[in-house]
Amino acid sequence: MQEKYNVVLSGRHPTANSHEVAQKLATLFKCTPEQAGRLLSQPSCVVKKDVKADVADKYKRAIESTGAQCILELVPQEAPLDFDVVPAIAAVPGSIPTSLSASAGEVEVQVVSGVAADTIQAPAAVSIPASAPVALPTVTPAPAMQPRSAAATSLPRQEAIKIFVGKNHGYFERKWKEAAQRKQQLSWNWAAFLVGFGWMGYRKMYLYSWIFIGVVVAELIAELAIGVPSSITSSINLGIAIGFGLKGNAWYQQHVNQRVDQILASHAPEQARIELARQGGSNIGAAVGFVAALLVLLGMIGVIAEG
Repeated sequence: MQEKYNVVLSGRHPTANSHEVAQKLATLFKCTPEQAGRLLSQPSCVVKKDVKADVADKYKRAIESTGAQCILELVPQEAPLDFDVVPAIAAVPGSIPTSLSASAGEVEVQVVSGVAADTIQAPAAVSIPASAPVALPTVTPAPAMQPRSAAATSLPRQEAIKIFVGKNHGYFERKWKEAAQRKQQLSWNWAAFLVGFGWMGYRKMYLYSWIFIGVVVAELIAELAIGVPSSITSSINLGIAIGFGLKGNAWYQQHVNQRVDQILASHAPEQARIELARQGGSNIGAAVGFVAALLVLLGMIGVIAEG
């Protein structure tokens, strides 16, 4: 049985302009910017259901090209029923033909978070190849089976973010909402301002910590080697600290969204919970380690300079 996927729109990328994303998404779906804005305001909404992997990937690339975020949700497949029947020789009169076709570009949108469903137009036509009519055997219908709920087999994105962030999730959720309402990404974080590279390590954003350490080391070398005034390097460091304080929450939101989307797309729900908790949260050891690494590097440079 071939795997099928639901194409899920999950808001806009945190670095993208909400107005521009809504305009591009409206063009893509052939709907109004207001409709596109309502879709983007939801935590998640299904824009295409039960499609093959290659078709789902095309939808995902098209949606992400607008600045929106998209994940592919694996649709759980029921095991086929095993009937012991003798195939019919001829087609049963009145049988339902199996040739189907989809209207060019039509996508049925079902919004998960309470917004009424809209029928909108996508730019690319998706066609279902017609198959030859088949002979249907006469069988006794099986008892009706209750379909499994999609909610029971999927992990909501907001819950996944809460698991990933862990401690102080409420603080970051409030800061991100305030920034979204103001339509700009700046929001102050004292921890990021005072110990920026240590805070980044604490939140497992290791690349940012190494970049900061690299800049500080380069400044010290420049000060010792070519005589750059310490007032200039101090001003640079202050500017970096202010940048960390203003942009720290936005950078962390971008980090969270990227990691959560990757984990949800590559793991089953129960395994995703484990992986979210493992990769997310905080790491006090990393924070202490980065501070120690910077002190050691500065000490080594000082010893070399004196020698």
